[in-house]
Amino acid sequence: MDRTNGRTHSDRHPSVLDRFRLDDKVCVVTGASKNIGFEISRAFADVGAVVVMVARGAELLATRANDLRSFGANVVTIAADVSEKAGCDKIAEVIHGQFPQVDVLVNNAFNSGDTHDTEPLSIPDSTWENVLATNLMGPYRLAATLGDRMRSGRGGSIINILSGSGFLPSPGSMPYGVSKAGLWMMTRYLAAACAPTIRVNALVPGTILSDTGGPKMGPRIQELFLPMIPMGRTGDPAEVAPAAVYLASDASTYTTGTVLFVNGGRPW
Repeated sequence: MDRTNGRTHSDRHPSVLDRFRLDDKVCVVTGASKNIGFEISRAFADVGAVVVMVARGAELLATRANDLRSFGANVVTIAADVSEKAGCDKIAEVIHGQFPQVDVLVNNAFNSGDTHDTEPLSIPDSTWENVLATNLMGPYRLAATLGDRMRSGRGGSIINILSGSGFLPSPGSMPYGVSKAGLWMMTRYLAAACAPTIRVNALVPGTILSDTGGPKMGPRIQELFLPMIPMGRTGDPAEVAPAAVYLASDASTYTTGTVLFVNGGRPW
């Protein structure tokens, strides 16, 4: 029998590796059908979670969910648009119809605004409205609709996926960057308001490229960002996912209101 100072192993705190487990916890990931969202979903499943994958496109979502199920993952899918209140309400209704509460919410879905070729003082109202609806109001609505049961139940963790563009200006990304800056401040407000029951943190990926639907590295990305990355390369979504596991799990029980950068050392 394993004994330390007269105590059995079961008498001691869980091991470090055990703290990263998410066994039977209900984890919601938006934008889950590709890139970072898919890899976070895969990582959560790997450590025992029940993964609720949310995305707008039902067909790709079903394909990705089946990819995970083929390895034994417990996956639920919800096709919904988080930019719409009706979409957020649908997500909460489906989840609360199957589970008493959510344990982890990852707000990963985003709208870039596609303003790289738009003059900054000529961005249409509709672009602002669409970006803010997805990147700011979507996360708030989900935190609100799912957070009440978290707070009155066994608690939980909310992880907001940000961007370096929310900390320093990135050329051609004003609506996107502004929305992510707002989401960072929302993270801090919610962390203060919901503690100690719900932990709310942010995760900032760097330049992440993917074969599951993400862009390839074009000349603009290479010219703008590679010189600023000490690691000398772009990242892979699978390199971001373990950080989400940390923030979701009991490994981070004393971590809230903070931001974790996974960006190869880029200054922002």
